[in-house]
Amino acid sequence: MPLIVISGGPCSGKSTRAQSLYEYFKTKSMPVQIITDNNLDRNAVYADNTLEKQARSDLKAETQRLVTKTDLVILDALNYIKGYRYELYCITKLYQTVQCTIYCNTPVHLAREWNVANNRYNESTFDALVQRYEPPEGRNRWDAPLFELAPNDELPLEQIADYLANKRPPPPNKSTVNLPISDTNFLHDVDRVTQDVLDSIVQQSKIAVLGQQFSIPGTTEKITWNQSHSVSDLRRIRQQYLKFIKTHPPSKDSTNVTAMFVQFLNNNLC
Repeated sequence: MPLIVISGGPCSGKSTRAQSLYEYFKTKSMPVQIITDNNLDRNAVYADNTLEKQARSDLKAETQRLVTKTDLVILDALNYIKGYRYELYCITKLYQTVQCTIYCNTPVHLAREWNVANNRYNESTFDALVQRYEPPEGRNRWDAPLFELAPNDELPLEQIADYLANKRPPPPNKSTVNLPISDTNFLHDVDRVTQDVLDSIVQQSKIAVLGQQFSIPGTTEKITWNQSHSVSDLRRIRQQYLKFIKTHPPSKDSTNVTAMFVQFLNNNLC
């Protein structure tokens, strides 16, 4: 099922909207999960560029891990950067599902009152996030369809549900489709694809638990993660695979390279 991206400034009512969506879809017996940034030390994270980038990266990795064709995922976070929302859109395109955006358009003065009442952000952090916020726009394909809500507006739950259930997903970008390796670009393609797989595994491993399975973009094959595995193990196995594939090139009609490499990793990570 699709992804619902909730976006809004600090203390704009995002989590309240997320909970309402969660409860509604639960009544429909639909598998639904919420990804949230509520566990962050907001003042520390948003005062440090490195911590903030890592936090966004972790949220995106968790989103990519959970987005499937069966579960509905609600991403409850600021999602205030236009480019970041585009990256989320690319994830749903990759997994051939759909998404929509809920924009909590709360006046700053009211959000400031809620912030004081709930003691979420210090004043400087609150003001900085308000200034940096890039509002969603319905004309942008990665923000569409856009449901813009003022504080007193009711969530259009049935309209959202109808869109998510009946809208056909956009076609994947050519860059995200794994084709069989061509003869002319054989080694280059293998090198690129295998590195992309490793990058995906490393990112997901940061929030993994023992025995957790990772979904890999471009294939239905999965990796079962063991905490004893390390990045050096992955790199070593990748080098083994590159040596192997040079002497055992697949035919043009063979399984895509991503699936082949994931199978090789599973066989060598035991």
